Amino acid sequence: MPLDDRERQILADIEARLREEDPRFARAVGTATATFKARRQVKFAVIGFVVGLFMLFGIVSNLWWGLAGFALMLASTVFGGHLLKRLGDQDTTPGLGGQLRGGLRRFMDGRGPSNT
Repeated sequence: MPLDDRERQILADIEARLREEDPRFARAVGTATATFKARRQVKFAVIGFVVGLFMLFGIVSNLWWGLAGFALMLASTVFGGHLLKRLGDQDTTPGLGGQLRGGLRRFMDGRGPSNT
């Protein structure tokens, strides 16, 4: 439900007073959101996938390095996919997952049977 102009003005006044009274707290609250934490974790999942890919190439020298790389890639993909799904389910915040899901929907709508 969108806010009307009066409610937006009240919220803006509250935010301004909070920034004046306790700027350190306002900065901490303004930057530490659930989507911020989830986006950072998605970045770690991507890094884990890339490291696992390089470890997978280690299968040439050692089978166990390759298997460990595959396991790391699999775990990173599952973890990152779960986080992206959780980000996409949050309708109130246009996060990375929502952007990806919206782009995928637009792509799939464009490939429908009517556009052949």
